This record gives sequence, structure tokens and C-alpha cells, in this order.
Amino acid sequence: MIPATIQFTSANLTAFALCLGIILLGYFKKLTDKKASIVATAMGFYFIFFFPIYWFASLLLLYVSTSFASKHKNDIKTVAHKKGRKISNITSNLGASFIFSLLYLIDSQPAFYLAFLCSAACACSDTLASEIGQLSRSMPRLITTWKPVQKGIDGAISVLGTASAIVGAVLTALPAIFMQPSVLGAKFLIIASFIGFIGCNIDSFIGATFQIKGKVSNETTNLIATVIAGIMGLLVWFLIA
Repeated sequence: MIPATIQFTSANLTAFALCLGIILLGYFKKLTDKKASIVATAMGFYFIFFFPIYWFASLLLLYVSTSFASKHKNDIKTVAHKKGRKISNITSNLGASFIFSLLYLIDSQPAFYLAFLCSAACACSDTLASEIGQLSRSMPRLITTWKPVQKGIDGAISVLGTASAIVGAVLTALPAIFMQPSVLGAKFLIIASFIGFIGCNIDSFIGATFQIKGKVSNETTNLIATVIAGIMGLLVWFLIA
């Protein structure tokens, strides 16, 4: 249910101050442009004051890890983000998670938190795979044909990128261990980590099948993959509930 009032506790005020500091740092480091920074601030307020803090913790880990991955050795990457991420990057990666969070406010079912978590884990997994994967010393392979391709090609995968994808999915899902009951939190961690990684590979498949031909944009690919990951989370919940 939607909370009647917003509780300004010392914990969530501190979390919001941390959120503002990180977003401002990201703006000055050109990780996000002005409009994207404003949207990120609004989302930070929304998740900090309307949800248990572990929801925001997942998004914080996603932001920090993907920002580091985007800037790390940016000068030698084939596909580099030099002007900062825009609103379209936020909506395509976190739009599905936001929708699932709204559904949770309407009806506080654990299924919607799991869907949120799976979608966010997919976004982080895919971003780390594409950013860190470009630093692989070996040539990547196209996920659909397994033929060697140039780094940065849509749908290309590598051992380094795959390992980074796993780390990203687990990292984003990790705060689920703080939910109650703890046994359910542990299950959500495992499920969201697995589905997040699967969602990353779905993203790569769409990239190799449609995006590489110019039929869909990168943002559309990301949105489709994160929506599918969230829906998979819902389906798994109905199987285990």
C-alpha cells in the first residue's frame, strides 16, 4: 500500500545525503548529464523514502559499479561513454524496475520486489558485461553464431564480459539478504542473480539478432531485456510461493 506519510528518519536522510553526493560527483565527472542527474536524484528520493533501504542499496550498488565500469580505461574502449549518460539510459535500464516498484506500492507482494530485483540485476549485469568485456585480451564471439567478432559489436560475448555479468547480477541482488524473513531474502538473492545473468544474455541475443541490423536501438534492447527479466522473476515467484 502507498504510505500515508513520508518518514524522515536519520537513516533515510543520511542515505539521501549520500545519494546526492554521489550523483553530484557523477555529474562533475561527466558520468551523467544534467537532466539525467535530476532524474537520478528524484528516483533516489523515491526509493529511499518510500521503500525499505535495501531497495535503494541495490540501485546504489548498480550506479557505483556501472559508473566505475563505464569510466575504467575509457580511452581504449571501442564503444566509450564520454558525454555522460542521458535520461534515455536511465529509463531503458531502470524503467521496468520503476514500474514493478509502483506495483509494489499498490499491492505489497514480495513478487513485485523480486521482479524489481531481477530487472535491476539484469541492467547491472548487462552494463558490466559490455563495459568490462571490451577490455578482454581475446576476441569476443557473437552469441548467435559463436564466430569471432570485433570488440564492441552488439551481441558479442567474452569470458571476461561473462564473468563481469555474473558479478553485476550478484552485486545488485545482494541487498536482498536484509529483507525479512532472511530465508526468503537468500532465495531472492539466488533467483535474482541467476535471472539477472540470463537477462544479460537475452540482451546480447537481441543485440546480435536485431540491434546489429539497426532494427532496434540500444535503449530498446535494454528495456526489452529488463522487462523480460522482471517478468521471469514474477513467474518464478508463482512457482515457489
